[in-house]
Order: sequence, then structure tokens, then C-alpha cells
Amino acid sequence: MPKHQPELARIYNVFGLSSNHELSTLLVNIENTKRFSDLLHAVEREFFMVPGEPSDEPEDTGHPVDDDCLVNSWGSTQAEYLKQFKAALPIAAANSIPAYEALVTGEKWSLDGENGSWDYDSLDELLEDNYGHDSDGDGHPASYRPGLYEGGTVYRGVVCKDDPACFLPDADDVTERMFENACDSDAGEWVDAYPDLSKVAKAELQIALAPLKAWARKHCQPEFFTIKDITPHIVTTEDVSRSRKS
Repeated sequence: MPKHQPELARIYNVFGLSSNHELSTLLVNIENTKRFSDLLHAVEREFFMVPGEPSDEPEDTGHPVDDDCLVNSWGSTQAEYLKQFKAALPIAAANSIPAYEALVTGEKWSLDGENGSWDYDSLDELLEDNYGHDSDGDGHPASYRPGLYEGGTVYRGVVCKDDPACFLPDADDVTERMFENACDSDAGEWVDAYPDLSKVAKAELQIALAPLKAWARKHCQPEFFTIKDITPHIVTTEDVSRSRKS
């Protein structure tokens, strides 16, 4: 029996403590258990919650539908909980992927605002390359082009890059490729309506593709882009002066 608190013997035993441990040792174990429990429940709330099903009970009509947790840490054995946890991991991975937000990639500058001419990251760079440079072209008077001077017009635009995930195969692409590969297999002449997926299987395929989208957004950001919000800019004396100092 605990030497100071004999009525706490069963609690001491739960934590594997001997009867001679001080009460402070028991309290530390209880605090650690509470902290571990809070961490586990935080993980469950963050990653393992899914929209719940509406209740059929009349008293619940009009009330918001509570989310359901894919794992049950209260009523499960350790083996049951691990099985639930393993089954829920793909959904947790999909839930952890935030909605895509296009990267803010800055602006580009162009001499004429035409496609393929957005070569400069700043007005200073554009002026350094083009200010005062008249072009004789091929020597024919018609090919002469005046250089860029104060009062000339250049163009500014906002860089717009596509979501890398949009270049990945979607669920239909995956199943179509499976069908094509099956048709090309040794048993291809007997292939019919393959794969024949249930609604659950289709939903699981969408979940399985979500981490691939996150991978593409992390590692495959495109260098190519389009331009939006094009605005003309009149070159000023101040612009030219600043470009010469840069």
C-alpha cells in the first residue's frame, strides 16, 4: 500500500508505481497522461474529422450536423484503434492538404505588351537594355525603329502561373489508363468495363490522388506563365535616372 495515501493504491498500480512512491510522482504521471491524451485528441480533431451524417431524430431538425471522427480512442482496444488509425491515414493525408493558393510571382515588363515579349523583371532592366537604342534593322529605311526615350510607352503585367496539380492525371485519367493497359495485356480480349468502381472506390481514388497534388505544388512549380492585368506605363525622366543608378 502507498505509505502516505493507502486509498490511492489502485491509481498507483495503474501507472505501474510501487507503494513507496511519493504522491508527487503519481501526480507527474497523471499530468503526463493528460498531456499525451490532449496531444492525441488534437491530432484526431485536426486530421481525422469528416462531415457527419444528418440525424433522423425530429429534435435534431435544423441543428448543424456534427463532424465524425474516423477513429475511436475511447471504446476501442489497442488493436482496434491501430486498425482504425491505419485505415484513416489516407483520408488524414488528404485532409492535411490546404486549398491551393496561386503563388504571388510578381510582375513583368514588356516593350510592346505582346505575347512572348515579357522578358524583364523590372522597369529598370527594360530601360537598361533599350533606352536610347535606335535600330537600323536590315538597313532598309522601312526597318528603322526608334529607341526608347522619355515619353515612350512600355507595359507592365502581373505574372500568372497555373496550379501544377492541374497537369496531373485526374481520377478519370487513371481509370482510363488502367483500362488501356488491361486491353494491352495478355488477357486483353476479355476486358470489359474495367475497372468497375463503386462510389466508395471512386471517392477513395480521389483521396489517394490528393497527396500527389501536394507533391506537384511543392516540387513542380512552372517557369512558364501568362500575363494578366496589363497596364501601359509612360517612361519618365525619373524612371531613366533611377535605372542608371541601379
